[in-house]
Amino acid sequence: MCSLLVLLARANLVMALGMAAAAWLAQVLAGLPAEPLPPLLTFLVIYAIYSLDRVTELHADRLTHPERASFSQRHARLIRGSAGAAYVLALVLAGSRGPWSVAVTLLPLAALLLYSFPVLPRAVARRVGFSRLKEVFVLKNLWVAATLAATPVLLAGVFHGGVGHSTPLLAIGAFLLGRWAINVILFDVRDEAGDRANGLRTLPVVLGRARTLRLLQGLNALLAVLAVAVPLLGLAPPRFALLGLSCPYAWAYLRQVERSRDIHFLCDVVSDGELLVLAGAVLLVTRLAGF
Repeated sequence: MCSLLVLLARANLVMALGMAAAAWLAQVLAGLPAEPLPPLLTFLVIYAIYSLDRVTELHADRLTHPERASFSQRHARLIRGSAGAAYVLALVLAGSRGPWSVAVTLLPLAALLLYSFPVLPRAVARRVGFSRLKEVFVLKNLWVAATLAATPVLLAGVFHGGVGHSTPLLAIGAFLLGRWAINVILFDVRDEAGDRANGLRTLPVVLGRARTLRLLQGLNALLAVLAVAVPLLGLAPPRFALLGLSCPYAWAYLRQVERSRDIHFLCDVVSDGELLVLAGAVLLVTRLAGF
């Protein structure tokens, strides 16, 4: 079972399924009908983006995640082909819902291009010390987390004409921003040795592993407070509080990270699959409680 999950993670399917679950959660917890197209679009787009990133960043991956880099290199042609097909299908499906859906579907691709490729002239890059957003301390984490939070929420909002549901959708987006920030920084914890070798400044490189994990636990506690406070303030339906079910889950795997040397499985499967587990829990609770 673990081997299958690792294979799915290396094929970027755990991440894509987790993001599809995020789109479903955005609809359900904002009080919207659970339509299948936003989760499907989110799945296709995130699968395509992460697959393309894996095959274009093989050099960096060899230092931080050699097993995944080897898998991506062996299957590079299949990964590129399936990623391209997935994105084309996503754009075709989004086109059936109008130009705003297409624009949101293109958002992760634009974010990836700005993140991964040089955006500054060489002379300017030498002066400021970076040429790509992925080299900027902390901003790189916020950029990825914001992209992952915005994509499912915006797709759900556009699909449902979400002006009337903007407040709960914004609250869900804020929660997902925090949740993905924890996830992204946790990957920096895993990649600390490789990032040091590459001369990249990340939170674990600057603060150290122990302090970074304490910071993530603090952020996780704040998300638990947010999950309870938002419905109490009348900013979202009561079911919004179900997002808080992810907080004990995150506390548990962060504690395990503190005790483990090899945290690849915890990052690639347990952390990336968190929203998939949360969606299952929310589905179960809403069916049993009838709300």
